[in-house]
Amino acid sequence: MTLKNIVAMALLAAMTSFASAHAPKVGANGGAQADAGSFHVEVVPQGTTLQVFLRSHADKVVLTEGYKGTAIFIVDGNPQRIPLTPAGENKLTGTSEVSIPSEPKGAVQITTPTGSTMQAKFD
Repeated sequence: MTLKNIVAMALLAAMTSFASAHAPKVGANGGAQADAGSFHVEVVPQGTTLQVFLRSHADKVVLTEGYKGTAIFIVDGNPQRIPLTPAGENKLTGTSEVSIPSEPKGAVQITTPTGSTMQAKFD
């Protein structure tokens, strides 16, 4: 085996381990989940209500007091901007003018109490 092959196999193994470290696509509450900074962000639409759950990468609940956010999803070809406010232990919620699809496409931006921001993309 040549050095080139060994290096290629090592890179492939490293890429595989990085890929497996990503958040699962379905969160603990049954919604789509994506990574954002040091969090897993899960979106659970229910009609015009959007619930957003935060968990750490260690799968621990993140308390959302003092957090805020905005979800921007494309619904029927139009952007829907949904302000998010704390609503329980690890949850932010907001209301849309229209019904949100069960698998929304767009992004959620979260702002922590210290002012740092992170973004989760859903496609």
